[in-house]
Amino acid sequence: MKTLSLVSMSILLALIAAAPQAATAGLGRVGYTGTADFVQHLGRSVPAGLQFRDERGNAVRLGDFLGTAPIGLIFAYYRCTNLCPMQIRNLAQRMALTSGGAADAQVVIVSIDPLDTPELADRAKHKYLDDLLPAARAERWHFLSGASAEISQLTEAMGFSYGYDEATHQFAHPAGFALINADGKIARYFFGFDYTAADLGQAFDAAAAQRIASPIARLLLVCFHYDITTGRYTGRILEVLRVVSTIMLLGAVALGWSLLRRARRPRTSEA
Repeated sequence: MKTLSLVSMSILLALIAAAPQAATAGLGRVGYTGTADFVQHLGRSVPAGLQFRDERGNAVRLGDFLGTAPIGLIFAYYRCTNLCPMQIRNLAQRMALTSGGAADAQVVIVSIDPLDTPELADRAKHKYLDDLLPAARAERWHFLSGASAEISQLTEAMGFSYGYDEATHQFAHPAGFALINADGKIARYFFGFDYTAADLGQAFDAAAAQRIASPIARLLLVCFHYDITTGRYTGRILEVLRVVSTIMLLGAVALGWSLLRRARRPRTSEA
């Protein structure tokens, strides 16, 4: 059992070490600026006074959505054809299965593209939510756009970093979202797509009780170099996935070899 534990721990550490590389792979080339990461700033207050425009073109403050119950906060951009639609729809699908506080929660999507407009935001909202949420629930989802200064202040407070690639006209950013409690403090992070409606319900209840979660392990997916028409990653991202797969394969081989040695020991002693 000791050998098994050591091998399992080695695999886990290797995957965690590979995660930051996956988040930034393929991004350091000519025409690309910035880095893609999501650092957990649990307990930090968000700048509630920042102003944006919602999908109807109304001027809103981030604080307008705070004060009564926790909210979900997602960063995306509305002309994205990669992981952004999947991220938003995945959350909507899970939220549709929740009850209690999570079912009544507001979700705020903030575009990281300062060129996005309320018209694009409205189009994205209908495209992503119309077939997933009833109108009453969709009303609690707010698609915001804003100026570069406000976007930068909010993303910095959330620990969210991103970049832009001129060659593909894409923003590179991690897939994930956060829960903000009624007092405007960051209560919980979710990364990728591996969570359930029950997970969301428990997290919203904890945030409503003013509990701040502990940091969680990250395996970041990056919204970049992903072709939604083929469902495939391209270029360097594929290279990183191959590296991670190789690490897992080597771990499995090491585990098999260890178990084989243990199985042979009794026979050797009997001989």
